[in-house]
Amino acid sequence: MAEKISDDQVENLLRVLRSDAAVDAKVNHVTAIKSGIKQHNVPDHLVPSIFDALRLASSSQHAVLVNAGFTSLNHLLTRLSRQEPKFLNRELKATLPLVIDKLGDQKEKFRTLAAQALTTLYAVAPADVERMVRNIAMAGKNPRAKEAGMQWVLQMHQEQGLQFRGYVPTLMDLLEDADGMVRDVAKATVIELFRNSPNAAKSDLKRQLKNFKVRPAIEQAIVKELLPSGTRPETPSDMAPPSRPTLAASTSALPSERPITPAPDVRTDKAEPSYVNTQRELEDILRDMHLHFEGRESEQNWLKREESVKKLRRLIAGNVAQDFREPFLLGFKALLDGIIKAVNSLRTSLSKEGCALVQDIAHAFGPGMDPLKEKFRTLAAQALTTLYAVAPADVERMVRNVAMTGKNPRAKEAGMQWVLQMHQEQGLQFRGYVPTLMDLLEDADGMVRDVAKATVIELFRLWFSPLSLILAMLSNSPNAAKSDLKRQLKNFKTTKDDPKNLITYYIAKHQREQNGVSM
Repeated sequence: MAEKISDDQVENLLRVLRSDAAVDAKVNHVTAIKSGIKQHNVPDHLVPSIFDALRLASSSQHAVLVNAGFTSLNHLLTRLSRQEPKFLNRELKATLPLVIDKLGDQKEKFRTLAAQALTTLYAVAPADVERMVRNIAMAGKNPRAKEAGMQWVLQMHQEQGLQFRGYVPTLMDLLEDADGMVRDVAKATVIELFRNSPNAAKSDLKRQLKNFKVRPAIEQAIVKELLPSGTRPETPSDMAPPSRPTLAASTSALPSERPITPAPDVRTDKAEPSYVNTQRELEDILRDMHLHFEGRESEQNWLKREESVKKLRRLIAGNVAQDFREPFLLGFKALLDGIIKAVNSLRTSLSKEGCALVQDIAHAFGPGMDPLKEKFRTLAAQALTTLYAVAPADVERMVRNVAMTGKNPRAKEAGMQWVLQMHQEQGLQFRGYVPTLMDLLEDADGMVRDVAKATVIELFRLWFSPLSLILAMLSNSPNAAKSDLKRQLKNFKTTKDDPKNLITYYIAKHQREQNGVSM
């Protein structure tokens, strides 16, 4: 067992370290002191001299002496933190710069020891340690010191609840550091620091990333990792229209088929999801958009309008439909006039994004869009020639996902009338509406059921080829209305005596029955 540290031992240590003695001799003296520190309390009057000696050894040009000196210094800090912490405060001014310097050492062992020393000193002088780490280690020119400083901050936050708000500006700068490794460590540190933070803090982080103009790839990686807990489920895509059934060989008995112009490709690019953490963040985003949609479109604002529309699409693809449904619809309603301006724009890219936004919101919010559907329906009817390939797709989605699936019976009737009219006038492919029509045959409203029945029969009058599709969906149905319709369709023949518009016929019939008038 090592003996207690004596005055002569410390005096000899200082003398040897300041002389030209061999490195091995110096190491032996330091090692002897280290053994005494590990096993015995340090005499109070010798503390300053031992600090001087170990700082001197730790600053040597010889690696072996540095190793002995810095490990001994770390043991001294630990010993005094338990024995008499006031000595750490007294020696802090001279010792802390040395520890910060070792934080950027080439050897990982010294960087680890430096981090341990910082933790020990933090217990007695937290403000001084934080200031040195933030302003010297993380803001200096040594990449290793920057990395070690960030790792220390993260460790202290996780283990001792260190408040990291004051480090955020420095971390933003490190996200744009010239060294790629520093950027990677900064990104990982930011993600871990904010992972369990409140949503308000995450929203503030997004603003900081924008304010410091952090490169988009890093910004997106951070935001993606900090997604809200309730992520958006996958939205099922629209039912793909089934392939056209093969007609029977004896097609001469069928009515002449009307040629159908192939529909143009109206698919729009899917929007990358964008997530918001708080209602206030969402309201700020929507409020900032109002300025871009004021007045007429110009060279100065059209690009901002397009970016705003894209942002709305990204929000819909994110979590607003699940987490902030009502606030988003309220803000969207306030922006509606601007959205209509975007759809009617002469710039094709802006118009296409506007129409894609209408599709997205109709698909995501469904019946929640009922108060707005009339505006969009009118808008589609007035669409410019350049939008002909896109606007019909908007209306189809609005009718299929909003009008015909909502709670308003009159909207369902209007939707079915529109489907039939568009099929008669423009050859609308109605196969995608068949499942909806099947559901409407069982609607709670009697008039809706009659109109659905009339719509199916009227579509058969115009087009026989999907007969097998609809009959298959009606087969084995326990519903009496569906079974009766199936019998009618199997025996269906076009005659001049049939009403030209069965929808009008059934509506009138339903009204007369309600009024007690016989047919």
